[in-house]
Amino acid sequence: MTERWIPLPLDKTIFANLDEDAVVGFNTAIENGFKNELGGFSRFNGLIERVDLGLVTPVYLNDFNGDLIACCDGKVFRIDQSYTVTDVTTTPVAGGRRVIFAKTGVDLLMAAGAEIVRLRSATTEILSPNAPLSSHVAWVQGYTLAVEIDSQRFFHSGAGTPDQWDPLDTFAADVVPDNVTSLLVTPFGDVMLGGEGSIEQFERVDGGDAPFARRWAVASGVKLPYVLSFADNAMWWVNSANELVFAPGQIYTRASDDIGLLLEKIDDWRDAWIGGPLNIQGQKFILIQAPFATNEYGTKGVTLLYDRRQKGFSSLYGWDSDLSAPTRWPGWSHWRLWDKTFVGGNGKIYELTDATHLNGADLQRWLVRTAHMASGSGAIINNFRLQVVRGRGSNTAASTIRVRCSRDGKPFGSWIRLTLGKAGERSQMLEFGSFGSAQTFRFEIACTDDCAVDLKAAEIKSIPLGH
Repeated sequence: MTERWIPLPLDKTIFANLDEDAVVGFNTAIENGFKNELGGFSRFNGLIERVDLGLVTPVYLNDFNGDLIACCDGKVFRIDQSYTVTDVTTTPVAGGRRVIFAKTGVDLLMAAGAEIVRLRSATTEILSPNAPLSSHVAWVQGYTLAVEIDSQRFFHSGAGTPDQWDPLDTFAADVVPDNVTSLLVTPFGDVMLGGEGSIEQFERVDGGDAPFARRWAVASGVKLPYVLSFADNAMWWVNSANELVFAPGQIYTRASDDIGLLLEKIDDWRDAWIGGPLNIQGQKFILIQAPFATNEYGTKGVTLLYDRRQKGFSSLYGWDSDLSAPTRWPGWSHWRLWDKTFVGGNGKIYELTDATHLNGADLQRWLVRTAHMASGSGAIINNFRLQVVRGRGSNTAASTIRVRCSRDGKPFGSWIRLTLGKAGERSQMLEFGSFGSAQTFRFEIACTDDCAVDLKAAEIKSIPLGH
């Protein structure tokens, strides 16, 4: 029988709603990369360290009057375009929770579970002693809004006076009797209040005694305080059934059917957050992270990218050099400013850029893992080849890409490495040779060098056993 080249299903994203051994026709892992529009795989951006704040706790980012703002360990810092850091903390942002920001036009407001803090001039100060202790703060059409901790109520300031609060200026979100745990103001001016059982929309109304009125509710709650975001004219959140869902109005749609089992297995949702939109390399993503969840490598941190256009998932990882294993992706927040995307790490601020494919000082492993591919009564893989962009190295050095194979469900064999070429070496086909005989095969394709990867195709040349 004539040998023939058989393509691997690189046009698929990951499927994680079954055990890996049960998956057919999809990929089972895409790490630090994404499926591009042409059906190949590209590598995700790396992180260049821009600022070291000298602290070790998570950094949360925003901007104010042309400067990047970083909140870390309660301290507030201003960073200009030359990355000069100024500590502007007089009043720290207390509460110990994730910092939520809001802009009023003259203030940058910050809440993390205690007093709302504002930055208006040179340093931070308490917004008002009459404002509630709050985990979330927002601003809409002249009113500052704050969620009262462990209650069904949200408060608002006077119109145009963010520092004036009347204890009677409050509303209860109580279509479902659960506490308000999240707050989002959409670009359309809708006030969305989320609890574990439902999401309620309030809107500004003119005239009458009250400046806000309830309009409708969504029959799906927000699982945790920081897993509600907005992108592409819709709300996105993780609901109480551990599903990623989105809704442009009252009716929500599941986006996570392909990874339902993966989300169900998350064993620790503490401090989980959604960051969106995240637009890089012409792609449009939403980022979901459960920083303390146990991942498939036994370390902590599950970080997922959802491609909003192609409707598929991939994973982001950092690297633990002591364990030689993937671990939590270093980011705790991201923010777009100066036509750059910044990422808040542990006491550090990074730029997310395709100029590097390291995560700060640590390596970034790009990896694609296929499902088991059956070959009937068995076959011999006489050759395996990749079509990949090459020649991105220097005149003196080249990076490598590597492949290994698991046959009949056994552990993966040794890596076979081939060069991605020095500058000018443009031939795109790499042949890795034979991988023996078996009834089922699965492959891993990986790169750990600091280089871009654009994988266009992967194929096997096989012949059935007995021919």
